[in-house]
Amino acid sequence: MKFRACLVAVFSLLLVGCGGKRLAVDPQWKTPPKNFTILISEPYVANSDDVTDDFGDEDSFKQWLLAYMDSAFSSYTEVPHTVMQAKDETFIMSQAPLEDGYIAIPLPEKEKIEEISGIVVSIHPIRFWRDTDICHNRNGCIGNNNLNLQVMYSIVSVDDTKVLAYGGAYDKSSFTFAMTKGDWESVIKGIAKKVVKETPLEK
Repeated sequence: MKFRACLVAVFSLLLVGCGGKRLAVDPQWKTPPKNFTILISEPYVANSDDVTDDFGDEDSFKQWLLAYMDSAFSSYTEVPHTVMQAKDETFIMSQAPLEDGYIAIPLPEKEKIEEISGIVVSIHPIRFWRDTDICHNRNGCIGNNNLNLQVMYSIVSVDDTKVLAYGGAYDKSSFTFAMTKGDWESVIKGIAKKVVKETPLEK
């Protein structure tokens, strides 16, 4: 059985807020679970030199990301949780409605997460990139550099084959000269906060 089959029920989800907010939460989901699992796909980083500069190599970055994702979620939820790495093929991207249209959300293939039960948060894709703010000051100025992070996510009940919440989340950290590990930490915490926002997982 696939979560795709229950997306008909997604249309009854409460679309939170106004002005095109990119999240939806099932209004019947009122009680936090005893625990939950977070599945994250392998991250995409536009500039691999950023990973090398701050973490040494890609494997070290992935291990750090798993550990810090756990820490980041602990800042915004009191519910015990486990963070696990998942391959991209663990997820099916399915269209789901929001106020201003549709977004593609990741739903886990039940056959590929047979060892997992209860509530599962799926985060995929995970995209990091850098850009620079345009400076319009004619007298000259130094524009901020930004580390950006964008993800899509879903929260499902594996046991009930039900989608409880979903959305897209974005965060950025600005710096003037050199990027540091603190910038990575900042955007990951920002994403964790938005994923649990207005759900029973939130503190």
